[in-house]
Amino acid sequence: MLNKYYSMDECYQKNIVHDRLEELHTEGLIVFEFIDSDIFKIKDIGLSEKQIKELVQFFDNNDVIDYQDFDDDDGLDDYDDDDGLDDYTPSDNYF
Repeated sequence: MLNKYYSMDECYQKNIVHDRLEELHTEGLIVFEFIDSDIFKIKDIGLSEKQIKELVQFFDNNDVIDYQDFDDDDGLDDYDDDDGLDDYTPSDNYF
C-alpha cells in the first residue's frame, strides 16, 4: 500500500527517486509535492496494484522511508475530495 508521506533523509540516490516521481507524475499516475527538502506527500491517482507494489519496492531499495508520523501542520491542504486533485490532468502543476 502506498502511504501518504515519505522521507528521503537516508536516500543516497535522491535524483533517481525524484526522476521516477516526475515520470509517474507526467504519466498522470501520481501527484506529489515536497513538504521540505527530504519529505514528500504523494497521492496515487492511477497506479495499478502492480505499479504500487513496484513503487513501494523502489522506495525500499532506495532507502525512501515511509513517514507515517509526519504531522503536516505547515498549512498545506490534505489530499481529499475538496483539493481538486481528482480533476488532475498531466498539464497541471502542483509544485
